[in-house]
Amino acid sequence: MLARVKGWLTGRRAPLLVALLAIVLLLPTLGAGAIMDDHAHRMAYHSTFTRPGGPRGDWDLFRFLDDDPAALRYLRDNGLWPWWTVDGSKLAFLRPLASLWHALDYRVWPNAHWFMHAESVLVFAATAFFAAHLYRRLLGATVAAGLAALIFAVDDAHSMVITWIANRHAILSTLFGVIALVAHDRARRDGWKPGVFLAPLALLGAMFSGESGIGALAYLFAYAIFLDRAPLRARVAALLPHAGAALVWFVAYKLGGYGAAGGAFYIDPLRQTGEFIRAVGARLPVLLAGQMAAPPADVWMLWPPNETRSLVSICLLVLLVVGGGIFAVLRRDRNAAFFALGMVLSLLPTCAVWPGDRLLLFAGIGGSGLVASMLTASREHLGRAARVYAGAVAAVLVLFHLVLAPLLLPLRAWSTGSMLHGFTERAIASMPRMDGAEGRTLVVVSAPDSVLVNTVMAAWINENAPLPSELRVLSTSVGGTLKVGRVDDRTLSVTLSDGFFRDPTATVFRDTEKAPLRVGDRVPVGAMAAEIVSVTEDGKLPSRIDFHFDRSLDDPSMVWAVWEKTRFVPFVVPKVGETNELLVVSYQTAIGG
Repeated sequence: MLARVKGWLTGRRAPLLVALLAIVLLLPTLGAGAIMDDHAHRMAYHSTFTRPGGPRGDWDLFRFLDDDPAALRYLRDNGLWPWWTVDGSKLAFLRPLASLWHALDYRVWPNAHWFMHAESVLVFAATAFFAAHLYRRLLGATVAAGLAALIFAVDDAHSMVITWIANRHAILSTLFGVIALVAHDRARRDGWKPGVFLAPLALLGAMFSGESGIGALAYLFAYAIFLDRAPLRARVAALLPHAGAALVWFVAYKLGGYGAAGGAFYIDPLRQTGEFIRAVGARLPVLLAGQMAAPPADVWMLWPPNETRSLVSICLLVLLVVGGGIFAVLRRDRNAAFFALGMVLSLLPTCAVWPGDRLLLFAGIGGSGLVASMLTASREHLGRAARVYAGAVAAVLVLFHLVLAPLLLPLRAWSTGSMLHGFTERAIASMPRMDGAEGRTLVVVSAPDSVLVNTVMAAWINENAPLPSELRVLSTSVGGTLKVGRVDDRTLSVTLSDGFFRDPTATVFRDTEKAPLRVGDRVPVGAMAAEIVSVTEDGKLPSRIDFHFDRSLDDPSMVWAVWEKTRFVPFVVPKVGETNELLVVSYQTAIGG
């Protein structure tokens, strides 16, 4: 049996076999349906869709908000962006190749979500196929090469990025990036002249599919350092076309006004260099630990924000233990050095966004090669104690990457799709409808995150349902206590013991460190104004906000809702002077149902 497995791993069909295995394990994603941004992307192709500051064409689907104060004011006043969105906000990403593919999907078969999921699965299978070829070129037709391909193909960390249709850009970027590496290696190792042109073109494809394509540059640089045996001048010259491709992308990015500003969820490394460096110190260990062993990088979202240091410490300890074993075995292995450096450098750009397993595709190329090299390398050169230590680390890696990962990949793919689709569908189905008189205002007292209500609005547009004339989301709550009181006929007070803006998505719209709200601040939004009455003990977040409306809260044009446990329910406005305490559930409970 062992000989047969070795034959599979070393045979010519190994790339095809791992690609087919990935397809089989990811079949549960076909029933995931539309989740989160998928509704907004489809909305962009609805005949009635108009949004200032939005996409400029089919190639520009990921432009959510241009750098346009008038567009921001329109979106905020109408409630399409939350009232706490800070002036100067921008959210636009250059992903034309992925955008054009989505445009084809939503213009030709807008309801065939199973087909869109199948497309994402096939792109990932192609990525695994070319990754297997890369490993065979670097490691030869060896068990290590086949094992690396297998580890990459069955890594359960990839479940989220494949399950989420709107995240296809990351898979497409990785596919082009791996093709660039294969072509570059053939050009440098075999003198294959087409590779000189194909590699930079593939790199352009990676970067114009999504920002994560920058990760391919990390591996090209690592290749020049550790694997290219030519003189230094020749190695530098070989990188110049890739540097030119990166420059083309960078100029297009800047001239197109792309980037993010205003929030804390995304960091601009060029404009916020100090913050980015600090983010790397905290986020890089979490991402590396998620790639190499545990805990998953997704735990960042669930970890208490004020206890991030403890998470980073845990991840550093994991990396110290696992990395020590790998270094002891592979410290003279140039391929291993290439995999390690490429993995680390490819993660640096991803530190500009909150960590999550969906950011680990490019890192998986190096991480899988490093783990496979360690598992198949000889440990005879080590002393007895070092062999025992390295053997224990190897056992842990086998457990995570070869035992648990292939079992968890279909489970996580199914559960992620089922959970997020169910979360979205429950919100859509339970939100009070706007049937009847026109000119109604929908007021959501509290929601579990900052984008769910907008997803509901996008779904309503897609199904041609009546929309509110104005939308107001007053707060998001994921912990502590929530008290809602009526100050007077037109004023509602909302008090959150843990403070406002605690849910992760709230930080997309406001960086509370840079743009704090103080007692007495008043934020006018259309016909409503939010007045900060009190803040948390540390002074960082508002704890009570009074919302002043232009009409009685009992006016029949006002439709009220609040999130309760797993869905929205109608909210009964209290009488003047009354205060009610509402049930608050964790984000995990809200999503999981």
